[in-house]
Amino acid sequence: MRIQGLIMAIPTIFFSFLLLYLVLWNLYYSFTNWSLLNPHPSFVGLQTYISLLSTEYFSISFTHSILLSAGAVVFGNLLGLLFASLLYFLGNERLRSLYLSLLIYPLSISMAANSLIWLWLFNIHIGINWFLRMLHLPTPLWLSSPSMEFPSLMIVVIWAYAGLSLIFYLAAFMGVDKSLIEAARIDKASPFRILFRVLLPNSMNGFIVSSALLFLFSFRVFSPPYLLSGGPTNIFLQTSVVYMYYLFTTEYFAQASAVATIITAIATAVVIPYALYGIKRWMKHE
Repeated sequence: MRIQGLIMAIPTIFFSFLLLYLVLWNLYYSFTNWSLLNPHPSFVGLQTYISLLSTEYFSISFTHSILLSAGAVVFGNLLGLLFASLLYFLGNERLRSLYLSLLIYPLSISMAANSLIWLWLFNIHIGINWFLRMLHLPTPLWLSSPSMEFPSLMIVVIWAYAGLSLIFYLAAFMGVDKSLIEAARIDKASPFRILFRVLLPNSMNGFIVSSALLFLFSFRVFSPPYLLSGGPTNIFLQTSVVYMYYLFTTEYFAQASAVATIITAIATAVVIPYALYGIKRWMKHE
């Protein structure tokens, strides 16, 4: 049995070491001056990071990534909680399954396809604005206005990932001891009271995992800002990952490696504590 377990672990071990090798390889080249003008890189220490952090483009793209991740965590959790609550108190199992399938459907579509769908919806002539004009409502310029471009991107990301939060909240609600729910109903507690007094206090695991994954996915998102802006040079939609891609395509390899290292470090620093805390609570609960 032990030999069988070791054999099954070989692919995991192999790809773990491969991933570690690539991360360390990227980290090394982030300390060099490798670029189109320096095809034979030499070690320059922190000079690449100092140069990168002093650029305006990095500051703008990094700020966009943080704001996008914060918006995804806050609004993604709120929408996930709302939808999970509505589905949990829905008595009909068939309708619950139907609505759940519809709400998590964006997760089954690639982010590139999601972005193209929203690119059509944001068209000021044939998209959402066409419907708003029929109702005689204001028609935002969406991607045609610098002030609306980033909110439009946030709408796309939240719409795509809200279903992820819904899954974890609904799973956490379903895992709450049924006797607690029945006791609350016997005491004639309203659904709102059951939600805030029984379900939510016993569903912190769902919040932890949902927040960690929402941050991770939104922080490394590439397709929406790239496709909605039509390329990597639009500073109003440029995120850290898009900026990294721009540096790589213009052959500033060392700076691209530095951006990748910063993204990896931040994602690791945020996700690992959340994951460890969630695992600890789960083990304690069981």
